[in-house]
Amino acid sequence: MASELLLAGLRRRTNSIGVFLAELVAIVSAMVIYFLIRGGLPEPAAEAVVRAGGVIRIEQATGIFFERQWQEPLLDRHVLMQLANGIYVYGHLPILAVAGFWLYFRNRSSYRVFRNALLISGGLGLISYAFFPVAPPRLLPEWGFVDTVAAVARENYEMQPGFFVNQFAAVPSFHFGWMLLVAVCVWRNTSSRWPKALAVLLTVATFWATAVTGNHFFFDMIVGGLIALLALHVADLVAAGRLAPGSVVRLARGRFSS
Repeated sequence: MASELLLAGLRRRTNSIGVFLAELVAIVSAMVIYFLIRGGLPEPAAEAVVRAGGVIRIEQATGIFFERQWQEPLLDRHVLMQLANGIYVYGHLPILAVAGFWLYFRNRSSYRVFRNALLISGGLGLISYAFFPVAPPRLLPEWGFVDTVAAVARENYEMQPGFFVNQFAAVPSFHFGWMLLVAVCVWRNTSSRWPKALAVLLTVATFWATAVTGNHFFFDMIVGGLIALLALHVADLVAAGRLAPGSVVRLARGRFSS
């Protein structure tokens, strides 16, 4: 009897490890495919710069075009610039990974919602990158913007393989959008104040760093946040059985075939 219980326990543990590894391989593969597609899209520089001008006009009309004023204090403060660069470069994928692991072992159903929201938003983002390329502020020196990462740590750009990079995949900004998604999922899955406070702090810090490093306009991040929240809503509907996954695909096909 004892040996049977031991064997049953080992089988359950082995199955759990197998499920975890399969999920890990699937999500890493999905992210690699996402970056490969994004990096393989055309990069029409002239069109992207013109469209960035449109973004600036929208921000001017709505009174939120002050990214340059946010960036100015960094330009003569090396430590502050390094801090912003560090948050932008190292505070994206590592935090997504930590959040994913935490949710997986804390609440499997919440993890699936988080995962699906990432995949849905990523798919929507690829459509935008393909049809609406936009230049980031750092590629608009005529407006007074500075690429702070290139200014002090160009090697950070070299960490990412060239075939993953698309210079004009600026709208939506998932640097902010996915951090907002992490914050919402943390707030949903803990009652502790410290993780909630940390999630809010990281989201605010990401918004600040993404703007002051010249990598995205406020507009880019607002769109990224809205797409992330929309994707989360769709993932919630799927999890609740109110929307079949196939319905999302059929709806998207219908939109683009009409």
